[in-house]
Amino acid sequence: MRIIFGFLAALCVLLVVSGVAGGQQTEGPFYEVQPGDTLYSIAQQLGSTMQALQDANGIADPSMLVIGQQLLLPGYVGITGMVRTRPLLPGENLRMLPLQLGNERSTLLQLNRIVNPAALYLDQPLIHLVPEQAEAARTGQFVLATSEDTLLGLAVRCGRNPVELWMLNGRPAPGSLVVGDFIFLPSESPLEGLPAPFEQISISPEHPGQGQPVVITVMVAAGAAVSGQFAEADLHFAELASEHIGLFGIDAMTAPGVYPLVLRAHTAERDSVALEMRLPVSDGGYQLQRIHLLPEKAQLLLNEQSRALEETIIERAATGYSAEKHWEGRFQSPMPSDHITAGFGLRRSYNGGTFSTFHSGMDFGAPDGFPIHAPAAGVVVLAEELRIRGNATLIQHGLGVYTGYWHQIGLDVSVGQRVQAGEVIGRVGESGLSTGTHLHWEVWVNGTQVDPLEWLQLEIPER
Repeated sequence: MRIIFGFLAALCVLLVVSGVAGGQQTEGPFYEVQPGDTLYSIAQQLGSTMQALQDANGIADPSMLVIGQQLLLPGYVGITGMVRTRPLLPGENLRMLPLQLGNERSTLLQLNRIVNPAALYLDQPLIHLVPEQAEAARTGQFVLATSEDTLLGLAVRCGRNPVELWMLNGRPAPGSLVVGDFIFLPSESPLEGLPAPFEQISISPEHPGQGQPVVITVMVAAGAAVSGQFAEADLHFAELASEHIGLFGIDAMTAPGVYPLVLRAHTAERDSVALEMRLPVSDGGYQLQRIHLLPEKAQLLLNEQSRALEETIIERAATGYSAEKHWEGRFQSPMPSDHITAGFGLRRSYNGGTFSTFHSGMDFGAPDGFPIHAPAAGVVVLAEELRIRGNATLIQHGLGVYTGYWHQIGLDVSVGQRVQAGEVIGRVGESGLSTGTHLHWEVWVNGTQVDPLEWLQLEIPER
């Protein structure tokens, strides 16, 4: 009986493998099935469809894949060999990728169906020929041309003549250098993907969603400083544990899409070096919430002048930057998690109006007087009674991070007071625009409100 079953299993494998050869396509690039692959996951990472792969490979049953099985990829003309994928890393572009991967630029454009090379985004799956099927990757380094550089000077620097250097960079004839252009200088060193003085860049998360905080960690040569910009917001960096740390938040109302991210390194010896990349932002999937307010509460929202004045007060208090990091370890929740009654990001409609606003923090339901604890060490920068937020407190924790506490029964701290993690800083109330006793807790990062639950998961390096 075991012999019969073994024979049938072998026959099934033979039929599957022979089915590949029986497809319509006879040549082209191919992908080797890896452990854990499904036809759906392969189609997703290679920018194809299950049906297209089935048709090209004569696959009748998409569930019958075999590890090591070679799948022909449809739609490519003039390209042969095995392909794999890898994510686009910070700072990489189509000037450096051909040299790093040993692939022709035209091959990468065709394999990835790239129409606009400037539209590549971070962590994008890049299809490329594996080293055995491509030219040997080069050794050397990338530099960004500055206003002080010349083609002759760079050629002398790497021991080549200008014409040879220009051709190594894929240029048909010597021309003028463009400030900020990537230039490859051959040497004996392994080719790094970042130009000096950048040494390493990491971005977490790589695919942020609406309302998420983002941490950028940059390593540069000694003495270099780092700055940056995301969309239209300036980024600030502090040097912690020999790394430059930058924090910012994705606004909860930011439309899903791809946004520009620029990182700059500044040295005393040369012009600033800028890396331009694109960061994808996904939909947060926030739900809708309808709230009915009593007439006296609704009037607080209808007074546009009072609302604008209060927004200005909060934004001025929560948007400064200090390179001093007051806290250690992770933030803790200001109240027990089983008291959470409303999460961040809910699209809100008041008294039948449009869903034009969002819930900018997290609500904790509790009786009057329930203690509120500081989630981390910091300095109080606002302690004031406001019309909408009621008795409000803001704490500055450093690195552009602030936490806010609205609707308290009173004010237990004062501006300038230093607080420690776990210290009681206030008590739950129902002041201002509130439908019941609760704490509304906000986390601001680089001037943007972010999901407090997401922030609680982060741990920033110590000095």
